[in-house]
Amino acid sequence: MEAVKAYELETELAKLLELMRTLELKIAEAKEAEAFLRREGNRRLYRTLSGLLVEVTREEALEHVERLKMAYERELKKLRERKERVEKELKKLKAPLV
Repeated sequence: MEAVKAYELETELAKLLELMRTLELKIAEAKEAEAFLRREGNRRLYRTLSGLLVEVTREEALEHVERLKMAYERELKKLRERKERVEKELKKLKAPLV
């Protein structure tokens, strides 16, 4: 039974690590977008909103990117905490019985 539980935890850990890598990539993309918005000259910026293409100001675009980064970072923090709990559970299962 412990082997099954360990397998489930290892599978969950692998999924958590993949999700964390995905979020880290999204954070990097958001930072790149933010840098692009800050350095470029006068460009028209558009955003999709309910299937419509809407022009937005640079400030609105920067606020949107910042909100995205914050949401990704919050989610990444939750995943890291869950990863630590799963690793502790795995350690307990794999520890030799005394």
